[in-house]
Amino acid sequence: MQEMTAAQVWNTCGYVRLSKEDGDKEESNSVTGQKELIRDYLSRHPELRERDMKVDDGFTGSNFERPGFQEMIAQAKAGEINCIVVKDLSRFGRNYLEAGEYIEHHFPFLGVRFIAINDHFDSLHSHAESDEILVPFKNLINEAYCRDTSIKIRSQLEIKRQRGDFIGSFAVFGYKKDPGNHHRLIADEFAADVVRDIFNWKLDGASAIDIAARLTASGIPTPMDYKLSQGMRYTTAFRIKERSEWSAGMVLRILKNPVYTGVLEQGRVTTPSYKVKRLVQKPRDKWAIVENCHEPIIGKFEFETAQHVLAMDTRTAEAGQPVELFSGMVYCGECGGAMIRKTVPAAKKKYVYYVCAAHKKEKSCSAHSLRAEALANVVLQSLQQHIRNVLDLSELLELTAAAHLQQANTQKIQARLAKKQDEIDRCQTLLRSLYENLSDGVVDRGEYEEWRTHYQQRRAEAEAQMETLREEMERELQPQDWMEQFRRYGNITELDRRLLVSLVERVMVYRDRRVELVYRWQDEFQAQSELINQALSERRDV
Repeated sequence: MQEMTAAQVWNTCGYVRLSKEDGDKEESNSVTGQKELIRDYLSRHPELRERDMKVDDGFTGSNFERPGFQEMIAQAKAGEINCIVVKDLSRFGRNYLEAGEYIEHHFPFLGVRFIAINDHFDSLHSHAESDEILVPFKNLINEAYCRDTSIKIRSQLEIKRQRGDFIGSFAVFGYKKDPGNHHRLIADEFAADVVRDIFNWKLDGASAIDIAARLTASGIPTPMDYKLSQGMRYTTAFRIKERSEWSAGMVLRILKNPVYTGVLEQGRVTTPSYKVKRLVQKPRDKWAIVENCHEPIIGKFEFETAQHVLAMDTRTAEAGQPVELFSGMVYCGECGGAMIRKTVPAAKKKYVYYVCAAHKKEKSCSAHSLRAEALANVVLQSLQQHIRNVLDLSELLELTAAAHLQQANTQKIQARLAKKQDEIDRCQTLLRSLYENLSDGVVDRGEYEEWRTHYQQRRAEAEAQMETLREEMERELQPQDWMEQFRRYGNITELDRRLLVSLVERVMVYRDRRVELVYRWQDEFQAQSELINQALSERRDV
């Protein structure tokens, strides 16, 4: 460290830091308060000449990746300043090791004098043994404060997520924050209509690329541009054009997001600790997933159908054209593999066949095929018959005592669901109190991790059992919900893509040209049929 002479003047830079957690809870901690304190100190020490004042407003003290701080260090390395003044050591930084490294090594090497006013520390006169003990101790206390604050913030955010509060900075495209409660989402009608169009076009057979092109051609702003047009302070590192265009990726993100059905999935990513800001993906069983948090834009049936379509291995159609009617739906009944379309020219005409891919490529299955026209006719007739069967089943349910049996079964399931929900709520309450106990020091980190794992496992098991019960409930409770989907197509005379993906899981073609359709809700149909048979049997016994 340089020795001060009577005439030496120190080129000084004041440094001010205010984190989001600090806020303005104390006027002395505000940016203005820190500046006034530093300048008052400089006015009483004429040898300290102010050359600059660096401010990091809204930056944590747990690391030194702050723009103002880095600019100040660059000035010190360039020799433009040789003295740094801060209000106290906590404003400088709360990372014990890095703060000590700067004060004890970097600054002496650069010939920089360091002053922390309220801690009465001046590196020019820091040779006393008390300073060698006091400064590291205060840095350690500051880091402990930062760690404690981080734990409390994390626990509060987790409580809000589990409660179903929206804690994101910006609402997803299609929604906006409720002006009366910023933790709740409400539909943004313009954007919500765009989301509905995207799902409708997908169900009608349009590809994600074609949907993106249609949106761009219609002048619909992308989610990013729409946020900016609404006056939101939204920034991204990916913006390269004045006005961005829709992409297939944007469309797919919307199609796959369950938020449009009223579900909130939060807490997908986290940071390893308050010191490490790198984002890591959390396993799904540790996400905070809460249903019925807000008004759905897309019905559950439409969303599930869209996921069914996205899961199909379909070939891309020509630009601007919908996918083929049976694309991704036709399978070989012999080997279970996919069947592919093959166009065969004959006598100046083109005939389209579905052939087994396994036979065509590897000869591992028998050679069998079926013309697309014949397949469409068989599927239409089979679908018409199944729809009539479902409607007849619906009428029989109302005419027989099956409804009473169904009600009894439903009540049993509801009681079991209530018990599982109580178990989940109890685990959730214990998890919340565990966060609070950790924050208050009642349990240490090791005990916290052990009990958290235990409660999360119990909750996950109860949730899995509850999901099984819900599936059983869907087969028992209000069968008209799934029957209604068939009732909508009661008078079909031709096939279209939406009809097929809505009602059919897959189409199986066998070597004898027999065609078998696997319908959606086939288990529900079978369960309701058995219920009616049981009711009729009891009536005969009486």
